[in-house]
Amino acid sequence: MKMFFTAFAILLVLPGPAAQGRSVEERFSEAQSIFDVAKGLLAESDSDGVAARRQFYDAANKFADLAQEGIPSVNLYVNTGNAFHFAGDDARALLWYLRANRLSNTAETRNGLTALRNACNAELWPHEHGSVGRALMFWHHDLGKPLKHWILLATYPLGSIMLLAALSVHRRSVWIRLGIAFMIVGATMGISDLVATATGDGNWAVVLEDGRGYAGDGDGYSIVVDHIAHGQEIKILDSREEWLHAELPSGTRCWMKADICEEL
Repeated sequence: MKMFFTAFAILLVLPGPAAQGRSVEERFSEAQSIFDVAKGLLAESDSDGVAARRQFYDAANKFADLAQEGIPSVNLYVNTGNAFHFAGDDARALLWYLRANRLSNTAETRNGLTALRNACNAELWPHEHGSVGRALMFWHHDLGKPLKHWILLATYPLGSIMLLAALSVHRRSVWIRLGIAFMIVGATMGISDLVATATGDGNWAVVLEDGRGYAGDGDGYSIVVDHIAHGQEIKILDSREEWLHAELPSGTRCWMKADICEEL
């Protein structure tokens, strides 16, 4: 299955650590150049595209190295996911699109997630399409946390200023209404974030290689799930050394090897 995602050429202006004396921008440009070369190989190649996939994988790892150094960029995460997808690793592509979607829930990240989930053919979680939180906070439930913070910081203080300004203007009722409205929007963002943090959605991971689910944390335990597909999203309940206790969409709980999974 081919998905024609676009690799974003972005300027990383956030400060970040340099590797071997190179700046973040230089390292990003290098990864982007490798990605572009891979696209050219894919377009020109009449073979099975092995060389192109190798280049895409190289670009994906370089993008991922930058992202894992603490650079919170949706476009960088999407670039990483695109590169892994074209390299033929849809499970890792899904992982990075999930990370991008956590930063900013956009039409692009949602469409990418849908396509990658279909490509992985893993079991879907039923609450993905509906939840109590989504029902109660329908108009802002899908906003990313950074955007909620910006809305809170912009609207709540503005509302307070308007209420103070109402003390010295003639048309007080208009200023009071506007101030209260802005404060309600800001408070809603803050409460939404607090509720999401308090209730939590657990720790999540993506299965990167096909595996099995066991009754306990060791190969000697009986097999509970004979096959867990790569690209499966799992909820992590507990961890012990090299094992994760996971819940599957069906509600089945089992232990899995940690080295075939990666947390969001």
